[in-house]
Amino acid sequence: MLERTNLGWPETPFGSVTAPVQKPATWLTSVSLLWGEAGDEPMLMGVGVVLMKIHRTQSLPISAPLMHFGYRVLLPDAMGETAAIVRQLDTVLVQARRKSQIIVWHNGADDLHVLQQLPRTEGEPRRPGVTAIAGAWKDRATRERGTAHCVDTSHDLGPAGLISDTATAHGLEPLKSFAGQQQHVSGQEACDALMEERTAAFSPDALAVSVLSSALATALLGGKHTGRLHWEEPLSIFDALSEAAWEAAPSFLGGVASARSE
Repeated sequence: MLERTNLGWPETPFGSVTAPVQKPATWLTSVSLLWGEAGDEPMLMGVGVVLMKIHRTQSLPISAPLMHFGYRVLLPDAMGETAAIVRQLDTVLVQARRKSQIIVWHNGADDLHVLQQLPRTEGEPRRPGVTAIAGAWKDRATRERGTAHCVDTSHDLGPAGLISDTATAHGLEPLKSFAGQQQHVSGQEACDALMEERTAAFSPDALAVSVLSSALATALLGGKHTGRLHWEEPLSIFDALSEAAWEAAPSFLGGVASARSE
């Protein structure tokens, strides 16, 4: 499994439970998944998680040059790693449900349904994060005390459909390389390359930038929907990633901060 992150403690991104003093913060967490098919079985080709500090009640202005966010990207580097990636994702979801004010997902019900249907090997622990978030997603209008507000940017913000379509409708400029159905195509091509052991055709950077760009767009849209973020339109996702997260996919985003458009 491959990991790309700018978090100092990626497994406890909201703060270590052993730290004696932690500065309170209000968090928005977004999740994006990229799937492929290995025969008849779904294969997780990428997980992108973005964490943003937001104000508890006010809307904050943001721009690409001044944007700050934490991220964690998980990718397979061989067949059979879906279960390991899901375990890492589940840990994030358990923490986010309690530590975030807002959890944002685009078409979250679909991803959560597939996650719940994935087989577990004998002795493999249950997935409490997936189970809890899936339950909350069914009735997002009802929020259990002490847990995150769940937002589905496809259904709650709209227009329903692909993340690139929703982003464009709300003043975000998505990455052209992964707009429309191209993101799903790239995920399947990467899955096929792994199955056929075509190492040269497998591009971790392409997977990383694809799933991370979706997670960032989802976070921004969720922030807009809940009145926590606003920006001057259009806001380029490529510019934001190039400034704040180029190390996640250097071959796509460049080795230095850049103001150019993709």
